[in-house]
Amino acid sequence: MATPWCGSLPAPCPCSPCAWQRLSTRRGLPDGVLNLVLGSGALGDVLVDHPEVDGLSFTGSTGVGRALAGRAAARGVPVQAEMGGKNAAIVLADADLDLALEQVLLGAFRSSGQKCTATSRLIVEESIADAFLERLTARVGALRLGDPLNDDVDLGPVITAQARDSIQHSVRQAIADGARLLVGGPEAPVPTAGHFVAPTVLEITGEAPVWREELFGPVLTVRRAADPAEAFALANDSEFGLSAALFTQDLTLALEGLETLDVGVLHVNSESAGADPHVPFGGAKKSGYGPKEQGQAAREFFTHTTTVYLRGGQARP
Repeated sequence: MATPWCGSLPAPCPCSPCAWQRLSTRRGLPDGVLNLVLGSGALGDVLVDHPEVDGLSFTGSTGVGRALAGRAAARGVPVQAEMGGKNAAIVLADADLDLALEQVLLGAFRSSGQKCTATSRLIVEESIADAFLERLTARVGALRLGDPLNDDVDLGPVITAQARDSIQHSVRQAIADGARLLVGGPEAPVPTAGHFVAPTVLEITGEAPVWREELFGPVLTVRRAADPAEAFALANDSEFGLSAALFTQDLTLALEGLETLDVGVLHVNSESAGADPHVPFGGAKKSGYGPKEQGQAAREFFTHTTTVYLRGGQARP
């Protein structure tokens, strides 16, 4: 598999921020305005504790985000944090099922599930569940794994061998605890060159760690709901509240979802993983802390207002 390299760095690095930094400089951003520093958590500690840091914007796990928020608060430094997610897609009986199928696939398996807003839980209304899951598993089973830079590939590998092993362990444990494997799983064939996880769909009927814990991989867990009210309750049954997708053609149900679902981002009839940079982005519950990212919310976080009272006096001769 081809490995992207950034400049003269001695090892592979995150390509998107590297490209962003280079393009910003080429477009005329002065040196020193945007600095990209790659390193371990210890390097992050040094940056967070630096006396000239006036604000901290963090994206990562809930545990690390809350720890950083506590350290920053002790110094009076404002924090915005976008943290974990266990995002649900709800497919109600009246939904456009062709649209829902396509969007659930994109939300769950694009980027191999390695997005904070990826769909990792699926809730399907009982009356359409069998037909929808049959179509879903057929599509998932046909997804192609390989080099993600190739046009004929649907899924690339997960980021490390450790991530792959952790995801596979969670899937095996879920199956041992009674989850029904619909497609994929640890024994499914995958390319040997790379840290691949087969796209997997598990149906569960009760409590299971895979329903609650963020795996950050191409694993979708499914539960059935008797009606929309139970579907909304299942979606809210999580300590996270980043994003959700709701598929329905009923405007009343869409508005009910808006009022009921405790998330920072709600997509109606689109995948949970889409985001527009012009509007605020962030989560509720353990998925977010402080002001939102992006849009006007980001501008307000990275600036501060000054209230000015100006009174004129007598002009001097």
